[in-house]
Amino acid sequence: MTDRHDWAIAIPAHDEADRLGACLAAIGRQRDVALARGIVIVLANNCSDDTASIARNAPIGCAVRVIEHDFPPGEGSAGAARRLAMDHARQSLGENGIMLTTDADCVPDDDWVSAMLACFAGGPVDLVAGRVSADWNEMQHHPAAALEVGGLEWRYCTLIAQVEHLLDPQPHDPAPRHAQQCGANIAIRAAMFDAVGGLPAVAVGEDRALIEAVFQRDGRIRHANAPHVIASARIDGRAHGGMATALRDRIDGRYVCDELVVPAAILARRLVMRQQARAAHAAGAFAAWSAQHGDGADHRADPFFGRSWAGFMARCPALAAAPVLPADLPAEIAQLESILAKADVPNAA
Repeated sequence: MTDRHDWAIAIPAHDEADRLGACLAAIGRQRDVALARGIVIVLANNCSDDTASIARNAPIGCAVRVIEHDFPPGEGSAGAARRLAMDHARQSLGENGIMLTTDADCVPDDDWVSAMLACFAGGPVDLVAGRVSADWNEMQHHPAAALEVGGLEWRYCTLIAQVEHLLDPQPHDPAPRHAQQCGANIAIRAAMFDAVGGLPAVAVGEDRALIEAVFQRDGRIRHANAPHVIASARIDGRAHGGMATALRDRIDGRYVCDELVVPAAILARRLVMRQQARAAHAAGAFAAWSAQHGDGADHRADPFFGRSWAGFMARCPALAAAPVLPADLPAEIAQLESILAKADVPNAA
């Protein structure tokens, strides 16, 4: 394969004529990067508006390839659209290329691409999860109760990053860092994308499924603060199960916290055990370690710690977690703050 581009951006877009222009204009403003060395792939899926035309005519300084694709009824999920967009982006890269993905209703910072590339150049990293912030111009019009829930959940996720750094630190994912795993801001090495078989074929949650696939292959995942995009805070989103669905549920009062929001006691137990298990696996003693914790499965033939840990987690009832409700957040926040205070560590987020 010819290495025609150093980097490629995959953007799935369904009827995004009102917002795609701002996303592409932000890509055209990227600084500290050779725009001519990159390409943008816009997958205009099942569109009935001018999405494709807007993408084709965007003067952004790098190549733009527009793919118009109509999924059969019931098959045009967010996961399917991003998978196809990333597959096409992969074709534009050689083994050393970097693939980024965002959403058509997002506006990347002017240094988004260069910040992503710097993460890969700065050390052994296979996937970078960047930060995503909601557009405050839209968010501020949401009901106060919904904003309060969002603020509490944001605080909890900030503490998750600190506790992870404390209890199971990784040299390739240093502080300051975050805990987000959002398809609106991810980049991955082409070689790792190939190694995990591309984006997992799931209807929703494809971003986290990709990160989990990289983790299970012992890929080095960096949660970097510098690569940042602003996402729409609209509640009439194009994909079920995405950010718009979560915001709408907050407003309607039926919200259950994000699956990343695990009860504090369970989170701490997972991280302590994961650190122990990682050391045991490195020493060739994972089977003995897991047996000591009640898991009789045979792990001896699996060379990947991530896959071994995922199997152990699935078979360990003590690490299972019930959903967290908004009303639970103040107490859970207090528990994480207590863990950090007792450890007497500096703020790591």
